[in-house]
Order: sequence, then C-alpha cells, then structure tokens
Amino acid sequence: MPVLSALRSVLKSTAAPATLGLAGAGVVALVAMMAIVTFDVILRYFFNDPTVWAGEVASFLTISVVFLGLGQNLRQGDHIRIDVFTNLLSPRMRLVLDVLAHAIAIVFSVVLFIGCWVRFDNFWVRRITSDSPIMVPLWIPMLPVLVGAAVFCLAALSGFVVRFHALLSDDPAPE
Repeated sequence: MPVLSALRSVLKSTAAPATLGLAGAGVVALVAMMAIVTFDVILRYFFNDPTVWAGEVASFLTISVVFLGLGQNLRQGDHIRIDVFTNLLSPRMRLVLDVLAHAIAIVFSVVLFIGCWVRFDNFWVRRITSDSPIMVPLWIPMLPVLVGAAVFCLAALSGFVVRFHALLSDDPAPE
C-alpha cells in the first residue's frame, strides 16, 4: 500500500497542474475563437470584406477547446453522469463503480491517444496541409488534440489510482 500511496501522490501532483494548465489554454483558445469570429463578422457586415481564414481557424480552435478541457473535466468529475441509479447505492458501491468507470476511461483515453498520435504523425510525415487558401499544416491544429488526449490519459490514471487507493483503505470519499 505504501507504493500505491506514493503513486497516488505523484499522479495527483502531476495531473492537477497539467489539467488546469490545459484548461486555461482552452479558455484562451475560446476567447481567441470569439475574437476571430467577431472580427470576421465586423468585416463582413460593415465592410463587405470577410476574411478567408476565420472560419477555418475558428473550427481548429473549437476542437482545441474540447480536447484541452478533457482532463480537467474528468479530474473534477464534471462530465455527464446519470446519477438516478447511483444515488440509491451505498458510498462504497459508488466508489466501486467510480473505480470501474476510471478503468474504462483509461482504456478509452489510451485508444484515443494512439489514434491522435497516428493522425498527428501522418500529418507531420506527409506534410499535409488544409485545403483552404491559407494551407495550414494540419499537424498544428492536431497538436492541442494530441496533448489534450495525453493529459486525459494522465487524468484517467490519476483518478483511478486515487479511487482505488480509497477503496483499499475503506475511505468512501477520496479527495
């Protein structure tokens, strides 16, 4: 159990700042997306001269917002859950289900990361660009997706270890 406690400590101290930092980057991406769309709307309606790049960049930023927030969302337990059934269970049984859910999240996050890596590598090696006039190298918008998937893996592993440790130590409310 001391090894599990040490692992829990390391994962929590690593996952928390990583997920929070990426969530902050996601907020910056959201603000940038709003500014770009607003700028494009102003150019379109007041000057009848929209940009050729705003839609594409806004879509890349939207995807970034989602992936950059995955880890923090999981770590804080803000994902969608249907708790009508689980509220009827004992705290210990809810913890067992939480451990199981995080184990599934680990598998899902690893598969997600591998898929993102394959895509990123393909874009990088083949030097694939977007079909738009600005021809963005597609590895650039894929980078936050890849980093978000990696930190999501870290958050899933951290959540699993914290809850598994709580389950073994009979603590129904892990911190």
